Amino acid sequence: MTTTTTFSPRLLALGCVGAAAFALPAHAQDAETARKLGGVTVTDTAIEDSYKPDTVTNPLVTQPLRDTPRTVTVLDKTFLDDVQAVSFTEALRNVPGITLGVGEGGAGSGDFINLRGFDASNDIAIDGFADRLQYSRSDVFNLEQIEVYKGANTAFSGAGGAAGLINLVSKRAVAETFVRADAGVGNRDWLRGTVDANVLLDEGKGIAARLNLMAHDQGVAGRDFVGRSRFGIAPSLAFGLGQDTTLTASLQYQEDDNLIDYGVPVLANGTPANFPLSNYYGWRNIDFEDQELLIATVTLDHKISDIVSLTGGVRWGEVRREAVWSTPRPTSQASLQAAVDAIDAGNPAGANYVIGGPQGFGRISRNEVAAARAAVVIDHPTRPGGIGNSLAIGAEVSRESLDRDTISTTGLAGTSRNLFAPAPDFAGPITQTRTFGQFANEADRIAAYAFDTLKIGEALQVSLGGRFERFDVTLGGTNYAALATREFSEDLFSWQAGVVWKPAETASLYVSYSDARQPQTLGATATGTVTTANAALPALKNENYEIGAKVDLFDEQLALTAAVFRNQRVNQPITVDGDIALAGRQRVQGVELSATGNITDAWQVFAAYTFLDSEIQRASTADALIVGEELAGAPRHSGTVWSTYDTGLGLRLGGGFNYVGEFNTRNSTLANQAWQGGDYLLLNAMVEYRFTDNLVLQVNANNLANERFLERIRANDGYVIAVPGEGRTVMGTLRVSF
Repeated sequence: MTTTTTFSPRLLALGCVGAAAFALPAHAQDAETARKLGGVTVTDTAIEDSYKPDTVTNPLVTQPLRDTPRTVTVLDKTFLDDVQAVSFTEALRNVPGITLGVGEGGAGSGDFINLRGFDASNDIAIDGFADRLQYSRSDVFNLEQIEVYKGANTAFSGAGGAAGLINLVSKRAVAETFVRADAGVGNRDWLRGTVDANVLLDEGKGIAARLNLMAHDQGVAGRDFVGRSRFGIAPSLAFGLGQDTTLTASLQYQEDDNLIDYGVPVLANGTPANFPLSNYYGWRNIDFEDQELLIATVTLDHKISDIVSLTGGVRWGEVRREAVWSTPRPTSQASLQAAVDAIDAGNPAGANYVIGGPQGFGRISRNEVAAARAAVVIDHPTRPGGIGNSLAIGAEVSRESLDRDTISTTGLAGTSRNLFAPAPDFAGPITQTRTFGQFANEADRIAAYAFDTLKIGEALQVSLGGRFERFDVTLGGTNYAALATREFSEDLFSWQAGVVWKPAETASLYVSYSDARQPQTLGATATGTVTTANAALPALKNENYEIGAKVDLFDEQLALTAAVFRNQRVNQPITVDGDIALAGRQRVQGVELSATGNITDAWQVFAAYTFLDSEIQRASTADALIVGEELAGAPRHSGTVWSTYDTGLGLRLGGGFNYVGEFNTRNSTLANQAWQGGDYLLLNAMVEYRFTDNLVLQVNANNLANERFLERIRANDGYVIAVPGEGRTVMGTLRVSF
């Protein structure tokens, strides 16, 4: 298929604002700011609360971000607070190149993430510990920042990693005393309260405790009946802060109570239906989601000498979830088309269609993970004109498990429903049945890795790293009773390499390569489906090539980055003349640009743009028509701009937008069914007034123009369903700190 790029006014606006972010005049910074890190006061030129982080928490990334040969997007707490992104999906909306989908079980049952054209739903970590089980990571109250490492790389993340890695960095006790309490209200009954309190109990011994609390309840603007309610608590205790040995213990508990939203039905050919996008097509008196999360972590950091340090930790986590959902999909396109025609003919009361499955389908699941890791970092500083070296060597071991039952409901199938004004409650009798033991899966991993960065003088750095991983999975339960073999093992090796040349201390040019290995059974411990045929196949392989440049301007307060990349799957399973062969090929190449940090002491900016050019290059014999199509979930254009300005009079103003261009929602055997998700532009604004140093009022308006758009889309050959994005949401937050 030949793709023609058209530049809409929205896209033109994106380009103009993005160009402005890269072409602003220089303003030197004069004042030095002292900041505290683990009880040690460090003096540098960093501006307090800047959007620009210099480093990430991953111990395998031994160099500053400016000298790291890959694209890394970091959303820190200051930025998340300013844009009032309180949920995981709201935060990821600010990362260009990411699209969201409707995961199995509905939008509320998991984080279905597409990054650079490939599925990244299982490529999520918390503080470096793999967290591949699918559940709703619904709130960011206990996060310090979100780190998005882009491009295939299982050397970093372990098995999977076709698109990259999303690392969530938790809040931990620090060597200072503070209390911050936020209370927020908004439209659609939006209510939120958080407390973040840290106490330095013993300065000499470096003992501190921290407690994070969150309570949140809201309706969803632009959606009828949909509600989200959650509560969380996260204590943390640290010993030895600022000393050679630091021990930290933390706990996070969160419970969610939601009404699952599977969205609205859409005609398979993409023709928009003339009904309110606010309509709810589930059953309010049947559908629900209850989720409980508990994570316990202990970490140890020990400085052996000036050049040698040890880091390690153990984690145990559990997710319990019970949910029932009903989808808006029709039994047939003809049934849905008849309802659409009735609306167009001025007969909305007669716009009835027959709903298909699943209706009243549910799951009761328990996911558990136990993991341990340790690494030694040896950092020889570079002497003038000499050679330096940074080496990280480590190992990881983990076990993941999933036990799952199903809930089925009779009495709903074949129900006729009004497309224009669906009734929210089911009036007839139903019968629900629980089937035990559908899934009883376990996955074990053991890995060893090494990453080395050789510094030759002040201008040249060469990095090389690799990971060997043993992946074992046992598939149990009735879902896999027909499998001839239920135990699978695979040895995986992945690697990365990069060269960085520094023409100046504040600039770097780089080239890098990395690959990713994804076992066919990787999704089995979550919601993936495994067959005898695909489980026996070798791991999928992705490769990422990247060339880029990074420079810090304005006394190192503003970071500019630019990269050209190619991320490709080279052995997608396809059917050739009736046999499965690892001969499929998919390619995504593109450009990423960003500007992050401070232009002046008063002016902050976060701007990023991604261009994706994707293509299916080889496919199954029966799917010949999709060769040349773009990959599903890979918009050609996407970008974010956000900027704030402090007037110096207690008033701070902010604003920006999120833009996502059109993208394919599926790859069909019929070329004319590659349905396009429409582009959308969300305008956002913020006003903050500081009454005193300890009392601040912040008002945010997200989706200021009340853009109606479809954000999470699930499309198969027979149907399309989509979850509309939130409408205009205005929130006021009173923040007290001392």
